Amino acid sequence: MRAIIQNAGPADSAEVLDFLRLAADKRLLPRPVGDYRRAIEAGLFYAARIDRRQIAVAAVFMLSDRTPPLLEMGSCLVAPEVRGFGLQKLLVRARIAAVIALVDPEAQILTAITPQNHGSRASILKAGFEPLLEDARLLIELCAYCPSRPGALSDRECCCDFFYIPRRRQRSEIAALLQPGPVKVVRANGEIMSVEMDIEVLKDPARRAALQAFVGHHRENLVDVDA
Repeated sequence: MRAIIQNAGPADSAEVLDFLRLAADKRLLPRPVGDYRRAIEAGLFYAARIDRRQIAVAAVFMLSDRTPPLLEMGSCLVAPEVRGFGLQKLLVRARIAAVIALVDPEAQILTAITPQNHGSRASILKAGFEPLLEDARLLIELCAYCPSRPGALSDRECCCDFFYIPRRRQRSEIAALLQPGPVKVVRANGEIMSVEMDIEVLKDPARRAALQAFVGHHRENLVDVDA
C-alpha cells in the first residue's frame, strides 16, 4: 500500500471540507470555514491520499500573532480503514515543519484532545507532546464554537485536555522528516504502508535549509523517534 502526504492548496478546499463534513466525527473541534481556508492559504494544511483518494487531513491554526506566535494543531482526521499505521504522527511531523519553515521556529505549538479520544491522545503523546500545565485561555476561547462544551454543573472549563510539544521533540521529529526516501509504517496486523512526504517545505531549498538549521547543532540532544 502506497500513500502520499502533500500540502492541501486552495484548489483542494472543497475536497478537504467535504472530507471533514462527511466524517461527522464528534471528536473534532468544530471551526468556522474561514479558519480552514486561512490555514490552507498559509500552507498549514496537509492531506494524505492513496491513488488520489483522500484518506487523512490535518491542519495548523494561528491562535495568536504574539511574539513568539501561538499555534494549534487541529482537525486531524484519518479515515477508519487506514487507522493504525501512524499517519497522525506523520502529519504531526509535517505540521511542525510548516510552523518552523513558514511561521517562526520559536513558535509554541499546542493541541487539544478530548479525554474520550484515546487514539489521538496516544498518537500525540508518541509524537512528543506533553500535558500543558500553564495558562491555556487562548485554547479555551475555542469552546465558543463547540456544541458539546461542558455545562454549568461540570468542573471542567473545557471538554478538552491541552498539550504542547517541547523544542527538543520538535527537533527530533524534523530530523526524522529530513531522512531521505518514503517512510515505511506497519500496522499491528503486519500490513505495511509506504508513505511519501511530498511536502513543499522539503522541496523548496530555502525552506529545507531552514529546517536543517533548526535541527542544527542540537543533534546531541535528540531522542530516537519511530515513524
